[in-house]
Amino acid sequence: MRPLIWVTPADRALILAKIAAQPWAQAHFAAIQERVKRDVEQHQRDRDAYLHGFPLIPSPAGPIAHPTFAYQGANGVRTNMAARQKLMHFSQVGIDCGVLYFLTEDKSYAACAADILNVFTEAMVHLKPSESVGNGGYLYPNDHLLEARILGSQIPLIYDFVASYLKAGATVYDLAARKPQSFNFENAQTVFRRYARLAIDHGLVNNNWPVLEMPSLAHNVLALDDPAERARLLAFVTSENTPHQDSLKKVVGHFAKPGEIWPESFQYSGGVSALATYLVALMVRQGQADALTANYANIPLSLARLQELRFPNGKYIRFGDGPRNASPHYRQFEIAYALGQRLGDTRLQALFGGLIQAGVESKEYDRSKPEGHSGGPNSYFAPLPLLWFSPEVKGEPTPRPSKTTDMLPFVGAVLQRNLSPTKSAKDALMAVVSGGSHVHGHASGMALELYGKGQVLGTNAGKGEYTTDEHENYRRLFAAYNTVIVNGASQGSGGWVGLGTQIVQTVALEPALGKSPLSPSCSFSLTRFTDDKSPGAKATQERLVVLVRTSPTTGYYVDIFRSRALPDTPEQFHDYVYHNLGEGVELTAEQPGLMLRAAPERFRPIPGAVWKQNGKYLWPGWHVFQKSQASEPFAGSVQAHFYAKSLPGMRLFLPGTPGREYAHALAPATKEAPEPYDMALTPVLVVRQRGPAWEKPFAAVFEPLERGESKGSVVSVMPLTDEKGLAGLTVVSQISGQKLTQHVLVRSCTLPKLELELTGALGIVTIRENNAATLYLGEGTLLRYQKNRLTTPGERKG
Repeated sequence: MRPLIWVTPADRALILAKIAAQPWAQAHFAAIQERVKRDVEQHQRDRDAYLHGFPLIPSPAGPIAHPTFAYQGANGVRTNMAARQKLMHFSQVGIDCGVLYFLTEDKSYAACAADILNVFTEAMVHLKPSESVGNGGYLYPNDHLLEARILGSQIPLIYDFVASYLKAGATVYDLAARKPQSFNFENAQTVFRRYARLAIDHGLVNNNWPVLEMPSLAHNVLALDDPAERARLLAFVTSENTPHQDSLKKVVGHFAKPGEIWPESFQYSGGVSALATYLVALMVRQGQADALTANYANIPLSLARLQELRFPNGKYIRFGDGPRNASPHYRQFEIAYALGQRLGDTRLQALFGGLIQAGVESKEYDRSKPEGHSGGPNSYFAPLPLLWFSPEVKGEPTPRPSKTTDMLPFVGAVLQRNLSPTKSAKDALMAVVSGGSHVHGHASGMALELYGKGQVLGTNAGKGEYTTDEHENYRRLFAAYNTVIVNGASQGSGGWVGLGTQIVQTVALEPALGKSPLSPSCSFSLTRFTDDKSPGAKATQERLVVLVRTSPTTGYYVDIFRSRALPDTPEQFHDYVYHNLGEGVELTAEQPGLMLRAAPERFRPIPGAVWKQNGKYLWPGWHVFQKSQASEPFAGSVQAHFYAKSLPGMRLFLPGTPGREYAHALAPATKEAPEPYDMALTPVLVVRQRGPAWEKPFAAVFEPLERGESKGSVVSVMPLTDEKGLAGLTVVSQISGQKLTQHVLVRSCTLPKLELELTGALGIVTIRENNAATLYLGEGTLLRYQKNRLTTPGERKG
């Protein structure tokens, strides 16, 4: 008995009780009625005129046949967007009217939905689906991926809601005969069967396509009236894979452990998790849970995991084509919460109840705010809240992510936070190191993002418009990231669209993943990357990033970046690239001699580079830099001040090193930056080291500044050296009128004059004005200051 896809007749009384008792449900019910009011009135007034609002053409079968639709996007002809919007509008009105008929039993809604359904099925039954197995569709011969979302998943839902009405003898308006006639069930079943077979037999696997097409597959299979056929084809949704369609069971395999996410940039990862959560809930409603693997609940858990990968101000960490600004998937949280209730899973209920309540409390989410009709390339789910969401949600609001250390292995990401005791996002510190190949990934190298004073200040460029020169030849490439470019030639190769690189590897962390920090003031990550895709730029790199809090409202970052080319490289130079939001960057030095001059030829593509869309690029991407200025070699220490009128600033301390050249330029605007910086050129600093940058690594101390200020709490930064080169930094700060001296040791060393010794990768000695000292051994077996020794027992290294 229908309906059976989204609801069953047994659900009706419960939904009506929900509408009667819950104001949010009343708002959704009223919104659906309002969305279709004009269409239903027009339909009742003149069915023929209303249905001729479809983008129809005469049928090739002759003048007496039902009119049809023109193929969209075929033979090089651009898709008619006006026709597409009309088709989507009618399909969404049809679903809404079907839902309203189910709830109200008002036949004016059923008649409108049935007539819309009849136009779709009669217009399409005589069309021939594409035979191309790559992405061949039905009405869209070259784009089943799009068609499955905008039409394929909608039409069978209309049928599901009005099938009983039609089988009871109701007629539909026939545009060929221009009078009411019986509905042709056989033609409708043919259309549903074709859409199901297109999903099963066409398309690509091992990416997000199967999930995007799966609602169309599931809905069309469930619209088939033969129970045996329906059961046989439903296996392709739940458990059987084909060369062109992954099953939900295979998709679940990507979420083998709780907290794993789909390995793409976040809008695609979140989109897969959102749709897969819907599909899991749909299959559970169909009694198909046993056909999935036991860990299918990990799919909705991945939605919660995405919430943990945000900066303290709620913005996403960013890599590849991923977004900075994206709202949580609250509607999928609701589906997951209701799924937890249906399964009796208290874990899902507690987790997603807390996330929903946090959204309501923060006013980011309003349960009573309905979605409307959509013109976007997505399946239509606007009525689902009324049908599926629980009447009430219980749970304690979930706080913002607070883990000190977090990781996302597929992109080599290491996140470290230091949240302030003030509990203000403005006073938090956070750094992210990442880099690695994945679908929609970028060739970024070992990249860094820095947060300060409530904003992501040290940032990558962000996604541009796909296929454009700027997106492909800058935003995807090394020069768009805070990284180190080797010999001006770092590049990707292989992998997704030729952007493949190695994945950043974690060498050491404190605290380790899932552990509490040793100190409330310090943490660090040490990562390694092999830049090996360019014949002229093969190199080994290490990056040590340290977070140091000096008071509830102040702190800084230490970045030590080592880079050296392989031994057979005849000459080498390394460029430390850092972008920061603002109007510009000012370089100053205590020692004389730092002079910058126009250098329009400094940043050029590698020799012989050509652009071929999604295949070859103008590596390393810095040819887009404007107004470049560069210095001659300068050995003295340098300070860089990134200044901004409407944002906090950032100050860098760069200890002097022989062989350094300093340059600054303006890069293209940073996408999704706060206004007006999302439209303004982004200042970028480039520091070049002639020769290896290993014993003479790039070393920088970053201090976020209050808006409008040019100085912060850090007074000075001095290099600590021994016979092997840079061993660490001495950072002096002024905190509430008190001097704070911190020796940050970044490798094993002995410094007799300061009575310092480290065996390990990181040790910090903090000395206050009263000479009280605190020793932090982040990684190693010994840290000594004067007569104080800190050692680690046994195998412990921190």
